[in-house]
Amino acid sequence: MARPTGRRNRRLRSRSLHVAEVAIPAEVPNTTAIFIVMRKMRQPLLLLIGIAAVAVIGLTLMPGDPQPDGTSGRLNAFEAFYVFSITATTIGYGEVPHAFSVYQRWWVVSFIYMSVIGWAYTIARLMFLFNDQAFRAARTSQAVRRTISHIRQPFTIIVGYGYIGRTIAQALDGLGRRVVVLDLKADSVERLATDLLRQEVPGVCGDARNPSALGLAGLGQPDCTAVIAVTGDEEVNLQVVMTCSLLRPRLPVIARASGPATTHAMADFAPTAIINPFDEYGNYLILALRRPYAFRLITWLMAGTGTSLPPVQIHPEVTTWLVIADGPFGAEIAADLRREGYAATVVDPAGEVECADVDAVIAGAESDTVNLALAAHVRTTHPRIFLAVRQQSHAHLPLLDAFAPDSVFFPPRLVAQQAVANLITPRLWSFIRELMAADDDAARDLTTRLVKRLGAGSPVATRMWITDTGTPAVARWLARRPLELGALFRSPRDRTQLIAAYPLMLIRGPEIIRLPAETQELRRGDEIVMVGTHTGFADQNGCLFDDSTLFYAATGRDIPTSGVWRLLTRQRWRDAFPPAES
Repeated sequence: MARPTGRRNRRLRSRSLHVAEVAIPAEVPNTTAIFIVMRKMRQPLLLLIGIAAVAVIGLTLMPGDPQPDGTSGRLNAFEAFYVFSITATTIGYGEVPHAFSVYQRWWVVSFIYMSVIGWAYTIARLMFLFNDQAFRAARTSQAVRRTISHIRQPFTIIVGYGYIGRTIAQALDGLGRRVVVLDLKADSVERLATDLLRQEVPGVCGDARNPSALGLAGLGQPDCTAVIAVTGDEEVNLQVVMTCSLLRPRLPVIARASGPATTHAMADFAPTAIINPFDEYGNYLILALRRPYAFRLITWLMAGTGTSLPPVQIHPEVTTWLVIADGPFGAEIAADLRREGYAATVVDPAGEVECADVDAVIAGAESDTVNLALAAHVRTTHPRIFLAVRQQSHAHLPLLDAFAPDSVFFPPRLVAQQAVANLITPRLWSFIRELMAADDDAARDLTTRLVKRLGAGSPVATRMWITDTGTPAVARWLARRPLELGALFRSPRDRTQLIAAYPLMLIRGPEIIRLPAETQELRRGDEIVMVGTHTGFADQNGCLFDDSTLFYAATGRDIPTSGVWRLLTRQRWRDAFPPAES
């Protein structure tokens, strides 16, 4: 979990500011669009009603030709309404119920033209209504609200759909998790339709500083399991943290921050994680220099699924730093470097840059163009200097990839990786945080074991609980006899082979066992944090749900699987699973 403040020893406060239960407001009532229609279409509707009334009443008053049966030929109210209906709608069955008189025909002609004028005016007002911004916003809000209210599985609200929000949404969507997006810009929400996500992602256009907008996005629904605030506006992110803390105090909230003041303010509301990329980059930079194998393992575990293990980069000894920056980033990174014993000088990128007496340079200006130009100058004049470059926009990443500096600071990528790690597998994130302080030889040994077991592609992280519903076969086994952890990681086809999954942590109440041994005995209620491939987890499911597969993985012996064969070998089955001792 990211540190909540620039001071690394500060902790998130555990006390809750939530005092009273308050209903979470929703922005748009269901009848808003109807009210807009009634207000905008009132005059056209009254005009059509008036035309119909005049036409029907006038037609009943028009004299008709005498009929053979002795009647006057006048139309009654129903007959007049029927003639008006088939005439005004252009259906037209002729003169019914009998031939009309000249007066009746003139009246029909007159209300035909009146109806044409009325319908033309009504259709024109309808066209204006469909293009009315308030009406379209109301219809969209109601449709989104209806969609969100029908979600019957856990979902996460992502506030801010820029590069970070899109990256997080794609990562969660790839894992089969539902997402709802809230953004102030309409074009960002409309981009959801072209992002080719696997599942439907409702998008709400609204200001997240308004609690009603979060309510419209589903904050009040029990299936809302987390909120991630990653907008570029720190005030918005802080307001989201405040809203969730007061209205849904037990809901996990992950927020992005860059300034120390905002980070301190967020910490008072105790979110799940505060990600300060400026603060975190110093950790990663120092880790890359001092413990390169640990740095490689951490970045590999946090990378997208299937990302190849990069080669380790051993950098020369660095003691003096030159930070070229024109914003708060320079002060943040310089403080981190000085805290670790380095000499760091901050200079303005607009001034003269002299690199003769330094070992490393960080091009950390607000402008990507300025940073790339500074990096090119440093590489040209001092090619042996360690060079780190800050990048703001993902659009310029190909240029930086081609330039290939020693280190790249791209805050959106760092925020997205940490947000996903904190949300999906918070236990894994705590394991990664401990790796930052691990011995480099231990990190290299763990990397070797993971690559041998899982391959060179970055693995998938997941959790497993030993329960009656989550692992029924294991729970039944533990009711009769002990079981070692290693049995769950053996191939169901050949137990001498290991599946592509590796246990990183075993949590048993307050006790946390890191990198547990295969001989570790399991207990009901244990939580296992592991990494692996989708194929490896599919192989593992056999041991979790099928008694005979688990028996083979644990003992190396086969037992009957079909009902008939079990009946024929009843004694053997009973021997395999003896009743629990009283």
